[in-house]
Order: sequence, then C-alpha cells, then structure tokens
Amino acid sequence: MKTISVILFCFCVSNLSAQQTDVSKTVFGNTKLQLGYFVNPACQFGKVAGSTAVLPGIGAGITINNKVSLSVNYRFIITENTPAGEMDQRLYLDQQYAGIRGEYALFPERVTHINFRVEAGFGHTEFDLKDAFETADVPVKDASFAYLEPGIALEVNLWKYLKLDLGAGYRIVSHVTFGDMTEKDFRGFSCSAGFKLGIF
Repeated sequence: MKTISVILFCFCVSNLSAQQTDVSKTVFGNTKLQLGYFVNPACQFGKVAGSTAVLPGIGAGITINNKVSLSVNYRFIITENTPAGEMDQRLYLDQQYAGIRGEYALFPERVTHINFRVEAGFGHTEFDLKDAFETADVPVKDASFAYLEPGIALEVNLWKYLKLDLGAGYRIVSHVTFGDMTEKDFRGFSCSAGFKLGIF
C-alpha cells in the first residue's frame, strides 16, 4: 500500500511539472492575446459630386496581436466645392462621415506590409455657406445615407509606436437623393494618408 502511495505521489508531481512546462495544443493555436491601442489622424482624397474633395479626420481603435484592428473613424469635407448644376455659387456641399473600420495586417512584423480593410457607417450631407460670403439663403435640406468602403493600405513601421498608412478604397453608398444628386454622385474611389500612433 505504501509503495502504491509513493508511485501515485510521484505521478502527480511529474504531471504537475509537465503542465507547467508544456503548453496544450488547441484548435485555435497557442498565441497569447495581446491588446494594443492607437489613434489615427488621416486625410482622404476623392471625388464627391464631380469635384475633388479633401476630408481630414481622426480615428481611434484597438489592435489584437498586431494583426487585427477595430477602430471608429470620423472625417469631414474641408474643400468648399459647389456641385455642378447648383446656381448659387456662394454655397458648397458639406459632408461628414462616421464609421467603424476593421483591418487585417499581412506580416505586420515586416517594415513594409499590406493591410486589408473595410469600413461601414453613415454619412450626412447638406449645403453650407462659403467662408468668402457673409450672407446667403442656405437651403434648409439635408440627407443621410449608409456607406461601405472596402480598401487596401500600405503600412510602414516607422518606429515602435508610429506607423505610416497609405490607403486606397472604393466608397459604396446606399440610395440617397439630395437635390439633383443621387448616390452616384457620392460613391467612387478614394485615397488616403495618415499615421497610427500607439502601442501595438
């Protein structure tokens, strides 16, 4: 009986030691979950209602194992472009976008790598008065729409806490009518440049 007890004790000790040194294999791998966070000032360029628009913005999000990221983003038009067909040249098309972006980085440990991304959210458009004018009758009408923007980005690891982000995408817009404009005037290709500053 004493011999059996000693054998069982030795088995338990060796089993505990093995558990401390060996990692069990799992279906989804053994990578530890590493969370990071970042802010993302950026500027987007593209055609809106027939004119080239500049849309600066800001984003903030989290990263998972430096491969997957999820962020919220906001941007707005700063170029004061009057849409074609609009009679009052004192007005410009004002737009804002807010959405959620998911991203997957391919080989993020390399200095230069590719990110695949998709952003979805809502946009809002209305007329506003150009800075050069003090008074005008601004039409009291606006429109909102949903958008989906898949894209790709070239990302460069500049520093441990800083990345350069150069992207391109295509904006798909839900049905919208705003004056003589429709979703065809708001969708199209865009490019962007920005930085990601954070702990990855």
